[in-house]
Amino acid sequence: INEALLELNHHGKGPVHINVPISEPLFRFTTGELPKVRVITRYQGLNVYDREYTGLIERLNNYNRRMIVAGQMSLIYLFEKKYSKLLYKHFAWLTEHTGNKIVPGIPVKNFDAALYALPEETLEKMVPDLLITYGGHIVSKRLKQFLRKHPPREHWHVSLDGGVADLYGSLTTVIEMDPFEFLEKIAYLLENRTTEFPRIWENNTRDLPEPEFAYSEMAAIGALVKSLPAPAALHLGNSSTVRYAQLYTLPEEVEVCCNRGTSGIEGSLSTAIGYSVCSDKLNFVVIGDLSFFYDMNALWNTNFGCNLRILLLNNGGGEIFQALPGLKMEDKTHRFVTATHKTSAKGWAEERGFAYLPVHNEGELTEAMATFTQPEAYSRPMLMEVFTDAAEDVRLLKEYYHQLKK
Repeated sequence: INEALLELNHHGKGPVHINVPISEPLFRFTTGELPKVRVITRYQGLNVYDREYTGLIERLNNYNRRMIVAGQMSLIYLFEKKYSKLLYKHFAWLTEHTGNKIVPGIPVKNFDAALYALPEETLEKMVPDLLITYGGHIVSKRLKQFLRKHPPREHWHVSLDGGVADLYGSLTTVIEMDPFEFLEKIAYLLENRTTEFPRIWENNTRDLPEPEFAYSEMAAIGALVKSLPAPAALHLGNSSTVRYAQLYTLPEEVEVCCNRGTSGIEGSLSTAIGYSVCSDKLNFVVIGDLSFFYDMNALWNTNFGCNLRILLLNNGGGEIFQALPGLKMEDKTHRFVTATHKTSAKGWAEERGFAYLPVHNEGELTEAMATFTQPEAYSRPMLMEVFTDAAEDVRLLKEYYHQLKK
């Protein structure tokens, strides 16, 4: 084949592409033809001197069902009203609390509950033709599954470093530029016509109820979110705390930080403490028991101040593993998978100079939270340890989601 291609090129007939059966005898691998590939095109900015982008803008205007998903970002960006007015009506905007204030308007944040509750025929109307993403990680597995099951016709990712992040398996375009510069630039290039797609998302998520949990770790996170003073920094220690905090409306003035570390537990407490040292705001850390005890030596730092408040959720192990569908564990297996324990942070917290607030029921939670979130209670750092039952936490969480479908 190579000799034939060389001969064709030698006679001036240009490049030739031949798709032929291939096989690998050693591994008994045979295929009829090479698989089709998805081409990913890179734009270095929207500058006519870098690449002709007229076609990109034409495709942007041709799509009616357009969605933007903003991932994790530490920046709180204030769009000018002129840009917000031009941009917001054209897209369904989705983001998590970890995205902070980086959307020109009010985004949909309860999409995880909506994707669980809504019937398939409704969800099909909520599939975008064009998906634009910027920012970092998205925690919601339901959103990932939804966009992988119903892939958009195009997915554009906008980032300053131009990295290829194919989170949903449909990436077609990488735009290498600052995402806010990109949004402000396309604001004046969008055709002024009405699209119903953003309203479909709004109508299908607007009336989903905010949960009211009985005493549990979800109730503890909800009580904190509803009581947060502003301004403040909220540090979410791992994926469970991100998902639970997402169930509640967060004050706009609260900045959300999240460092899952490696496998969700390494370094999340250390990072939060380091941030609080350089911050003049109250810093609230929400962290699970395994994450806390894995990184508890972070409290050996002598530089943290009275603006540090740690909410430790202690249900005796890795509750998340009990909630995973299809994972059945015997007693011996359960011990090692969920890392069950009977440890308390009381001694370590008090030795390190923290005011220690133990919580075992709803009444104690209400009383302790009033002190925990009081800005004037600034004499020393605080650690509130909320003890819950892991099985009950899982039951209440499943019950909440199941009732959404009724």
